Amino acid sequence: MATIRWGMIGCGSVAEVKSGPGLYKARDSKLVAVCSAHPASALAYAQRHGVPKVHDTAEQLVVDRDVDAVYIATPPASHKDLALLAANAGKHVYVEKPMAMRFGECEEIVEACRANGVRLFVAFYRRAMPRFMQVKAWIDAGAIGDALIVRAVQHQPPAADELSPATLPWRLKADVAGGGKFLDMGIHELDFFDFLFGAIDEVRGIASNRAGLYEVEDTVTAAWRHANGVQGSGSWCYACGHSEDHIEIVGTKGRIAFEFFSDKPLVLINEGGQQHVSIPNPPHVQQPFIQSIVDDLNGFAPCPGNVDSAVRSTWVADQVLKDYRVQKGY
Repeated sequence: MATIRWGMIGCGSVAEVKSGPGLYKARDSKLVAVCSAHPASALAYAQRHGVPKVHDTAEQLVVDRDVDAVYIATPPASHKDLALLAANAGKHVYVEKPMAMRFGECEEIVEACRANGVRLFVAFYRRAMPRFMQVKAWIDAGAIGDALIVRAVQHQPPAADELSPATLPWRLKADVAGGGKFLDMGIHELDFFDFLFGAIDEVRGIASNRAGLYEVEDTVTAAWRHANGVQGSGSWCYACGHSEDHIEIVGTKGRIAFEFFSDKPLVLINEGGQQHVSIPNPPHVQQPFIQSIVDDLNGFAPCPGNVDSAVRSTWVADQVLKDYRVQKGY
């Protein structure tokens, strides 16, 4: 097995624990170079994580002969340009989610990777996490019969840094993130539902801003149908006074319930009774997915991530948010 040598663009919070360590802790994988728009951040990251090279620019990193694949850990506004830069340099691309600001940009990235003969992966990493694989295993084994309906709920009060324009995080700035927390977090759920049930081919949504703390949406409701007939609905509210995180999948012979953004026990209820299964999240939640990318690049086993699905998830999010974006002019 060859060692996949990674270059990482962006050294922010997502790379500190969730993803970055997975690049050098996965088998046959090594993080050899980093860069950032803030050079001091890249240097500090390299020192903390033992990365041998720090590049001043992304342009320098992608032409480094010691780099086989590039991980793009920057905000969505830069995803397309950096993915094209890496692909045109002949490097495999692993890009954070959402894959790009809009569906059309996703298509440009896919085409650039295809034209340059490089692989493309998108960080919908829950597909490789053990607790989510257990949910898929139950459904594939018919533990709840034929799946009929899936329901998602994510409600959160505003965080302290969201209460003032002076401290607003980039994830809530339209020109940087393309949308709000629905696009940042809810898109993970949309991708997972695609993983379980296949493509969503019909979707309707309503987005609004109820709290008036920022420009992007803070409240979203949506309904959709997968090509296989499973119907779904969801509500995402980031302006309420309580927290709720709940997924329920209902089938002809039972149901599955769990929290999406925690590792509390999964619950399976069917004719055999009620079963609670506790599967803790790994310390670095992207590491299993990174391992699957490395194994895929080495021809050992396919990555459970699917580029077509990643593109579809952005298309679905675009459909849900399109009227609100038109209203707000972004």
